[in-house]
Amino acid sequence: MSLRHRIGLLYIPGALPCFENFGNLPTDLVYADAKVDNKPASEVLDMLIIPGGSLVESQSVTPDVKREIVKMADCGKFVLGICSGFQILSKHTDVGRLSTIPIIREGIGLLDVEFKPLICTDQVKATVVDTSFLTQEIGKDVQGFHCHTYGQINLQKNVKPILVSHVNQINYKRNPQDLLSGVSNKQGNIVGVLIHSLLDNNPTVLESIMKSVDINQTELLKIREANSNLLSKIKNEIGVSTGIYSNCQIKQRTPLFLMFTALGSGSGKTFIVSGIAGALKKRGFRVGIIKVAGDIRDTVPALYLIKEPIKEYSSIKIGESGWLPLDQVVEQSTKNHDFLLVEGAMSAFTGLLNENYQRPMSTVEVAVALGAPSIVIAACDQDGLEGALINTLNYLRTMKKLGINVKGVILNKLYISYITDEIKLIMKTAFSQLGVELLGMVPRLSFERRGMIPEVEIRYEDFGSEAMKAVEYHIDLELLVKTASPAQLTQVDYDAITAEFRKILTHSNLNE
Repeated sequence: MSLRHRIGLLYIPGALPCFENFGNLPTDLVYADAKVDNKPASEVLDMLIIPGGSLVESQSVTPDVKREIVKMADCGKFVLGICSGFQILSKHTDVGRLSTIPIIREGIGLLDVEFKPLICTDQVKATVVDTSFLTQEIGKDVQGFHCHTYGQINLQKNVKPILVSHVNQINYKRNPQDLLSGVSNKQGNIVGVLIHSLLDNNPTVLESIMKSVDINQTELLKIREANSNLLSKIKNEIGVSTGIYSNCQIKQRTPLFLMFTALGSGSGKTFIVSGIAGALKKRGFRVGIIKVAGDIRDTVPALYLIKEPIKEYSSIKIGESGWLPLDQVVEQSTKNHDFLLVEGAMSAFTGLLNENYQRPMSTVEVAVALGAPSIVIAACDQDGLEGALINTLNYLRTMKKLGINVKGVILNKLYISYITDEIKLIMKTAFSQLGVELLGMVPRLSFERRGMIPEVEIRYEDFGSEAMKAVEYHIDLELLVKTASPAQLTQVDYDAITAEFRKILTHSNLNE
């Protein structure tokens, strides 16, 4: 198929080529060698899209790719960087969110801005404040979402603002404000934005690109046919440039659900869920990831592996956090997937006593309303195996008293050197007496460092690879799949759940 214009999508480790659809414009993939049809990308492409991901943390943008991006910029061709792709085009990014000193990652420097840590995961409206090849209607409002950890833009002199987002939450706190979210070089052909799905949600943005690149409606149809072929080429690969592919598709007549919760933050929910998502995708399931509450960053490592986009149904609303109510999430997500993994927020009980917001306010309330099997992930690194077992058993009893369909336990961050067959039998027996299966024991791994910790600094290719290995080796996936079942949405008396929880807290014996 002959195309008058060709649009590239950067496809290297750490990139998220399916996190959004990019207006279904990409026609060609640009790999680490920066070539398209064995020619330098700058000679073939009219536009390059650098997607979000962990490109800055992964430092996976090769010298060849950088050189071709600069060539495209110099000859007036168009480059769009989104989120991490924006940071690649900047001067530098400070990724030291929890560090006492800045940790600087250098960018290419085509956009005269610097980035510092600032977390935002809102769905947003943004206002166009200046023109570029992406934005041609000043004063126009556009829509999308933020999903970033390093979002504070320090503007320098050789760049102009083009987008301002109107956000509600910053750094986990409600703090409504206007946030600079898009800039352009003075010529208007190099653009960086923090907002995802701009090309998908806003016809005026797509029209601006078409006008700038000189794409007519007839050619747009050809471009989208090429894009369809591109997606079919990459969708079955697990992650990016791994060479691991999904088996034939498994079609579930009624989609299966599993809810994952934990004894608290830091238990490894995101790691385990990401590994399970990749392993199920590899076995042919169309996997979807859903997060309780608004921190959708937790879903991204799994989405990196399974090549799925963020959708509005990716986040369940609790209190003032999250995107869609549970019933709408279930209705929309089951149209596209065979197997849905729902990751809870913090502990299952966090927020249950908070009466300042509309219910539901906790993962436990969502779990009861969803009616799907729940899996508890219990970290054993703080209290040892023995303490973790006691805590987990009490946790399970409490969950069951509140009406949660708990079906499985995964022990994580475990020191397993002294675990004998007799100890395994004791653990399985203790859980089975509560009607719960021990699905796996994942040892404490040695890679917990910068680049492997969600919400601090992460390299998706490393995190995803290690998560899949851990799950495939240490978790009984066949038993886990048998544990799953369709959702059974239930009308819930949230006041009754809170009352029962208060009763449990004041009772001296959870066994009674």
